[in-house]
Amino acid sequence: MPTEIDALKAELAALRQDLEDLRLEFPEALLEGDIATEQVTFMNRLACQVFRCTPEDVPHMTARDIFAETDYDRAHAETRQRIERGLTEGQGKGYVRSRDQDLREFTMRRMDGTHFPAETHSTFILDASGMPRRMRTLVRDITARKEMEARLEELSFRDPLTGCFNRRYLDTRRADLEQEEAHWACLLFDLTGFKAINDTYGHEEGDRVLQSFAHFLLRLHRSNDILVRLGGDEFALFISTASHDDGRVVADRVIEDARSQSPAAVSFGVALRLPGEDVPTALARADQEMYAAKGLSLRRAKH
Repeated sequence: MPTEIDALKAELAALRQDLEDLRLEFPEALLEGDIATEQVTFMNRLACQVFRCTPEDVPHMTARDIFAETDYDRAHAETRQRIERGLTEGQGKGYVRSRDQDLREFTMRRMDGTHFPAETHSTFILDASGMPRRMRTLVRDITARKEMEARLEELSFRDPLTGCFNRRYLDTRRADLEQEEAHWACLLFDLTGFKAINDTYGHEEGDRVLQSFAHFLLRLHRSNDILVRLGGDEFALFISTASHDDGRVVADRVIEDARSQSPAAVSFGVALRLPGEDVPTALARADQEMYAAKGLSLRRAKH
């Protein structure tokens, strides 16, 4: 006859099996590892799918196998920092868990060598003395989220009407443009009589003119140039060049094309970057040249 102890043992064994089944079939990628050796000790089914490995591969995997080389050192250092912080808070009585949710982002590596962005949530498994011995981590592949964030960021950098970059994007590129050795020319364009087009034919026609001119400039600019709609009917084209003289040659060629092929009448100003000059200063010089040219054209028209 089974005794009460036997029944309790059977119930305990069933509970353990249920917990093991839960670990294995948990609806997120779950893995465990030994802190001292960095050996991966467990991956559930979904984790094996995420890392494209088999259960037989797991005993041979370490932290270096699942983190991208660029992120392994950071993951290692942050784990040690968490342990030291928890032990300090424990004041010699063991590890004290943080109340904060430990969400981090890393680039991780699959068994086939490909990389993916991941969000991790880790907790420590403590031994009888209260010391962290193993680490349990949920891993979420956030590739789709990162792609969406990249698309949203791209949209935030673009003028929705013309597809040109906007001032916000130009601000992000200033560090590159203002490097000491950077050579570029700033070409500023302003559509002539644009207000009259809006007033006479309506804003829909004005938008069509802006789009047509922007597409014209997009055909002229090279992959490493930056075309920005500054606002209204004003555009700036930053042309990357090898030298100051080269900048003048390229700028003259673009201006000649604008004179002969532009789908709309346009005024322009050119500023070749001076040594140490920042973007706003170059834009201001191009703007001054453009308005000086406009004044000259008006005086000629009167005579």
